[in-house]
Amino acid sequence: MNKKIFIIGPTASGKTELAKTINDHFNTEIISVDSAQIYQGMDIGSAKPSVSELKKYPHHLINLIKPTENYSVSRFKEDESKVSKGIIKNKNIPMLVGGTMLYFNSLEYPMDDIPSSSDDIRKRVDEEVEQSGLNNLYKKLQKIDPESSKKIMPNDKQRLTRAMEVYYLSGKPISSFHNKNKIPQSEFNFLKIGLMPKDRNELHKKIKLRTEKMFEKGFLNEVKALVEKYPDLNKNHASMRSVGYRQIFNTLNQKIKIEELTEMIVIATRQLAKRQLTWMRSMNGLLLYDPFDKKKDALVINKIKKFLEN
Repeated sequence: MNKKIFIIGPTASGKTELAKTINDHFNTEIISVDSAQIYQGMDIGSAKPSVSELKKYPHHLINLIKPTENYSVSRFKEDESKVSKGIIKNKNIPMLVGGTMLYFNSLEYPMDDIPSSSDDIRKRVDEEVEQSGLNNLYKKLQKIDPESSKKIMPNDKQRLTRAMEVYYLSGKPISSFHNKNKIPQSEFNFLKIGLMPKDRNELHKKIKLRTEKMFEKGFLNEVKALVEKYPDLNKNHASMRSVGYRQIFNTLNQKIKIEELTEMIVIATRQLAKRQLTWMRSMNGLLLYDPFDKKKDALVINKIKKFLEN
């Protein structure tokens, strides 16, 4: 049976650095599992590897589409399958690295094709939020999809609006697409490495530091350049719903201090990390390592070595 390695963790937990270390020890190829890094021109805010890093450690499935285009879970599965086949043909091991949990889940648990959203549906849901508030939208979800409402936090705008979009598009709750097959079905043997910090405060420090560095690198100008390059880009596009990009895009025409904007993004990123960690706790067979443990790299390398030998 062919093998795949997963490196899963919350934002700012050092997934890329660990992947690079693993790549130095084994014949692996990195596949990005990141719903923001798929977009061209979204480099700083998505923590995309630098040009020099990509030259030494090539990543598959980044810079795939324009920020005005849509990308679905089903398309990710198709793209990942093609890439993995090529990697295996080269006698290497696919190593999937990222924090987009729904993408990871789709590789193990088959689901019906969830319908892709449209600009009209996104606009409808966004107008509903503006007029009635996020809390009322959550109450609506509780009625039409009690199961999903238990897994989605009332303030998780991205997942909440996506659930409503699917319902409006299909007339069916999003949970009905996820529950068709709960038994893993895959031709691959997975080794799933999870980066789970024991000290949440340490992760929060990393998030704050990384956000500040993003602004130093020109995050604000990156978003301005995207708006200039793509005049049709708006808040309904999935790209501009990404953490960081959303906060900057929505305040471009407002007088707001960088310090205040930075804090907004730090808070939103912490919330994202919390959701990622919650999802990780529900994953089966995930081997957990503290990303801030100095022994972590050696432990992971040893585990992978045994995995590949068997």
